[in-house]
Amino acid sequence: MQFYKKIDLSTIIVHILFALAVLCLRFVGEQNEPYGLTLAYAACSAGLSPLFFGMVHILSAFFWGNTALYWLSIGQATLLCLAFYLQSKLPENNLKKSQLFPLLALSLGLGGFVAFSPFNAYLLPISVSFLSDSLIQKVGIACLIFLLSVAFSVAVKAILRKLLKCRLRNDEILFSLLLCVLVGIGVCRFLSVNAYLGIAFFILLTFSYSTKDAYAVVCAFVLSLAPACVVGYSLVPFFIYGIVLTACVSLGRLVSACAFLAAFFLNGYFDGIFTLPSHYLTAAILAATLPCLLFILLPYSVFKDLENKLIFYREKHLPRIAINRNRMAIGEKLFEISSVFREIEHTFSSLSSNEAEQGAKEYIRGCIMEEVCKRCDQYRDCMKNGVQMELDKLIDVGCMKGKTSLLDLPRNFADVCLHQNEILSATNRQLSDYCKYMTDTENAADGRALLANQAQGISEILKNLALEQSEPLRIYTDKERALHVALLGVGIVCSEVLIYGEEERLSVSLVTFGKADVKKIATVVSHLFETNMMISERIPLSQDKFCCILRKKPFFDAAFGVATTKKKGQTASGDTHSVIKIDERRFMAALSDGMGSGEYAQRISESTITLLESFYRAKMPSELVLAAINKLLTFSKEETFACVDIAVIDLDTGEADIVKIGSPLGFILTGSTVKVLEGGSLPLGILDSLHPDTATYTLTEGDVLLFLSDGITDAFGSTADLFEALKTLPIGNPQCLADTLLQHAINVYGGVAKDDMTVLAVRLFKSMDFNT
Repeated sequence: MQFYKKIDLSTIIVHILFALAVLCLRFVGEQNEPYGLTLAYAACSAGLSPLFFGMVHILSAFFWGNTALYWLSIGQATLLCLAFYLQSKLPENNLKKSQLFPLLALSLGLGGFVAFSPFNAYLLPISVSFLSDSLIQKVGIACLIFLLSVAFSVAVKAILRKLLKCRLRNDEILFSLLLCVLVGIGVCRFLSVNAYLGIAFFILLTFSYSTKDAYAVVCAFVLSLAPACVVGYSLVPFFIYGIVLTACVSLGRLVSACAFLAAFFLNGYFDGIFTLPSHYLTAAILAATLPCLLFILLPYSVFKDLENKLIFYREKHLPRIAINRNRMAIGEKLFEISSVFREIEHTFSSLSSNEAEQGAKEYIRGCIMEEVCKRCDQYRDCMKNGVQMELDKLIDVGCMKGKTSLLDLPRNFADVCLHQNEILSATNRQLSDYCKYMTDTENAADGRALLANQAQGISEILKNLALEQSEPLRIYTDKERALHVALLGVGIVCSEVLIYGEEERLSVSLVTFGKADVKKIATVVSHLFETNMMISERIPLSQDKFCCILRKKPFFDAAFGVATTKKKGQTASGDTHSVIKIDERRFMAALSDGMGSGEYAQRISESTITLLESFYRAKMPSELVLAAINKLLTFSKEETFACVDIAVIDLDTGEADIVKIGSPLGFILTGSTVKVLEGGSLPLGILDSLHPDTATYTLTEGDVLLFLSDGITDAFGSTADLFEALKTLPIGNPQCLADTLLQHAINVYGGVAKDDMTVLAVRLFKSMDFNT
């Protein structure tokens, strides 16, 4: 401990406040008992200046005008200063931690009080003879002061080092409240009860506005103890003030102050305060109005700073910090893995070149020259005249056609070559091997392109996950506290609440007890955030405790209808459909029509849909999904292609990204209006390159998206007939719509399904609002 401390403004203010508290404590007892010594010792023990508080202790004795008490206070202050000075000179060891010298000095100072202080025994409510002895009472008071000194040293250390910085321990809170009550008693006796009430009212107003919760009632109870002990002031008015402020504090400072004054004057009316003499009445009114005026005039920044500090130390921050650190670590790792797949994609892409083709042509030319040209007598002359370049032209033509003939010989080459037939024969033999080689080379190149495509998709997925995971959780302390209160208001007790995410990714997690109504929880949370929230998960933690996770409910919901039948005489249908949830806010609807009908067409269609589901659920970009599936289908040696309709629909905005690949007409039905969706691209699996027809449409409430296989569209013969049929169909129930349209198409065929036939209908409707 340093005996001398560096002086600054905050240190001066702290010393002055504690000095005033020491002075007030001197008046706790009615016979100048040294209760101020408790706080003087505690302040010195907490590191404040022993010399300063020794002087304050001496000064407090002057108010009693007793010479013996004055000299006794000088002796007590001298002992304390000397003890703390010696304590500061000790090395860091167990002896210094034990506070031996200060405790010894405190004991000697209290011994002087017992031996020399004038004292008259108090009248006790119990008639025990030895307790009425003045010496026994003095010894008891000295022991109480000793215990309070030790307790207050814990409280002062907590106030100076931890207040508004972190949570106080239970013993620190208890001892701090005891110190406040005793100082309050001293204020009531030193100044007046009205002076104390003015200070207490200002503290209550400030505390209630800063905390904005029911702790104001607890604060009111503690503040009511001092006047209750001194003059028997009732505790009830303070409870009323606390309840009124708790109810009105959210409406602002002015409303809170006015509500408090209204409660004060109403209570004064029933207590007869207005019948008091004018000087008493004026003092009582000033004790209420001056704190309210000061409370209103204080800068907003003071309350905001105090509120932030209270919130900060009352909240648990380590779980949030741990979550954010883990999220950041996972995000960094995902980003690193994403970079690996990006490098794989670059590597495979860089391997794609025409070097293999050029090398094969050079090899063909070398074989032809070895087999034919070098045996010719005119070989040297041909080489000098550049006949080699003419031979390259012949090889280029042969590579394109697959074989060569006399008509393919360049004129310059035909004019000089004496072995044209041998050249053509050798070229065709080499071209046969060349075609096989190039087929293998192209397959390998396609494989590398597919792997590069997949690596790129995985890289994009991991990068998006990395960005999402790296975003730290925001702190919603006010909302969390408000949610606690709101749930208590409907009888639901929560032990923990955690709010994180923003806008569409907003998530609320809470732990509650018993058989809480989850619908009621969703309603309360929805009202608090002024948006529809839904129960996403309900996780049991024990027999009577569970965790409830709520997320923002999309603006739209969807209903689906599917009607399908296979071609007459076939065992399987080549039409396959899918409706899957991509995430909380998007879903995919797809219809695939495999080539022909039967089991083979079914395998093609199912493979296409399965790949679509897997890729979209993994959130791979749409263009990469379609390119990958197209490449996989073109790998097959047999004819494998599929016509596909895909719609990815956002349930928040209603936007539908629609992709049509070789598929027949689709429709968007809006009341009596029909919008046609057309596509002109070839089916998947025909060409290596893919040019799908894509468009974005905004669906509204009640709109129906309709995908049809060619078995349906072909049944009506013309777009006009199909268009007219759709206008007459009810669209309220998508399943009824699908069934009716399928039956209508079968009837047009004459009651026989002449092809695989499928109708997929998706209808959007507005999610149920929490107010309903």
